[in-house]
Amino acid sequence: MKIVFYLFLSFYLAQSDPFIEKITDDFNSNSNFLLLNVKSKNYNGLAIIENDDLFTYHQITQNKNKQEYKLLVQEILTKKNYLEINEQPIEKWGFIRVKESQKIKSKLKKGLKRFIKIYFNDDLIEKGNTNEEERAFIIKILFENKISCYIDDETGLLILNK
Repeated sequence: MKIVFYLFLSFYLAQSDPFIEKITDDFNSNSNFLLLNVKSKNYNGLAIIENDDLFTYHQITQNKNKQEYKLLVQEILTKKNYLEINEQPIEKWGFIRVKESQKIKSKLKKGLKRFIKIYFNDDLIEKGNTNEEERAFIIKILFENKISCYIDDETGLLILNK
């Protein structure tokens, strides 16, 4: 049975998106953010979460190992499916709800490069001029444009991966 699983996994990963593979392979304590469509008792919509936090959720609630987890999440992300969360509030697991921001959306109209320059320094570190709600929407935009990012554990600022 494990052989069939790993054959399926190999076949699936060969067809998957390199961006999604990269971020789902990051299990550092401050890992890359994922953008997921979440369905729960208390919330239905987009949410961001660090990859390692989502893995912890799956490990605790579904007893998944890293390979099983990556296969599941990569499928959800590539097919744009939703992730169903158990009865507990999604914030307990590290999910952050994404709320649309017209202010940030209007800055994206100037182009992605200009958008990044507005919110990030030349060294790809966040300028720190946003609140958590705005930051979540910025992460959403970056993710949709296949730009991965994570929170620096020393400064608490968002950092773009090169």
